[in-house]
Amino acid sequence: MSTTMDRTASSRPVTTATETAGVLDGAAAAFGMSATIAILFNTLLAWVKDAYDPLNSFMASLTGHHWRTHGIVDVVVFVALGYLFMHRAFRMNGMKLAALLAGAVIAGGGGLALWFVLV
Repeated sequence: MSTTMDRTASSRPVTTATETAGVLDGAAAAFGMSATIAILFNTLLAWVKDAYDPLNSFMASLTGHHWRTHGIVDVVVFVALGYLFMHRAFRMNGMKLAALLAGAVIAGGGGLALWFVLV
């Protein structure tokens, strides 16, 4: 993002409205990116635990069923990444984030569908 040569009293660069148009920050950007990563993580975890029986058994022993543990781990990943991104002042263009999120949903859903059809 480019900035103008003007500076505020706090010596931070001044940005114009056109430079920040469509840019998400705060919780929206942080948890949007967190959701994108958590969706892909969910798919990867499903593949790994189904392919590696000791992990599946271990996850089942933690909460009584492997899917229950899977869900808890997914929520922990989502919340942890969301807070991490939020505290690092993550910013991203809203349209780009929406495209990434949609792509993750399609890839994750398609990956799970193919996995359960083929395995």
